Amino acid sequence: MRVWLLCFFVLFAAAEFFKWLRAFSIPLPVYILAGAFLAVASNYDKIFGDKLNQNLINPDKPEIK
Repeated sequence: MRVWLLCFFVLFAAAEFFKWLRAFSIPLPVYILAGAFLAVASNYDKIFGDKLNQNLINPDKPEIK
C-alpha cells in the first residue's frame, strides 16, 4: 500500500511540475544570450586556448609576438 501511495504522489507531482513548466515562458533575448554564452563556453579553448596554454607551460618566459 505504501508503494502505491508513493507512486501516486510522485506521478502527481511530476504531472503538476510538467504542467507548470509548459506554462512557463522565457523571452527571446534570454534564449539569444544563453545561446551566445554556450557558444563561447564550448569554444573557449579554440578562442583563448593558445594564450592560456603558453602562459601555463612557460609562465616565466615572455610571450613572443
